[in-house]
Amino acid sequence: MALFVRALDGNEWEVCNDDGFIYKRRRRRRPLLEEAPQTDPTEELKRQQRSRKKRCLLAIREKYQREIEQWEELSAALLRLTAPTTTATGAGSAYHALVLPTPQCASTADDLLAQVEAQETAFRKVSDLCDLVDSFCEAREEAMIRSLFDSPIWGSPRKLMRSLCS
Repeated sequence: MALFVRALDGNEWEVCNDDGFIYKRRRRRRPLLEEAPQTDPTEELKRQQRSRKKRCLLAIREKYQREIEQWEELSAALLRLTAPTTTATGAGSAYHALVLPTPQCASTADDLLAQVEAQETAFRKVSDLCDLVDSFCEAREEAMIRSLFDSPIWGSPRKLMRSLCS
């Protein structure tokens, strides 16, 4: 790599330093093109790390987006489970039903009681599903822990060497 030092006195010579070898040479008429700036390895490494980090974050974002969509589908399914028991008129009709005479109030109370029972069964089903998933996760975690503790690295060095050699 040659480093050029131009003399300030305006003469036709310039001093060149080429890896410790210093010499003079005639100055060129046109301005020297500076060496192309070499990419700094640390900058290149940082750029690659940023690129890799961006790809990873985009992948995680997609994963979470899919997970959110799945949860929204499950939520919609849960709402569909409870929807057949509810009426399309909404809460406004329930308020007016309370003002109606006693026989109609009794039927409205029965309807509300049926809705609450349907919601209770839906919640019980969801709770059972959660318990099932929780037990599955615990069993898998136990299996992973068991396989980790059954590893030969925890035993004696001779057992470890035997397992590595076999």
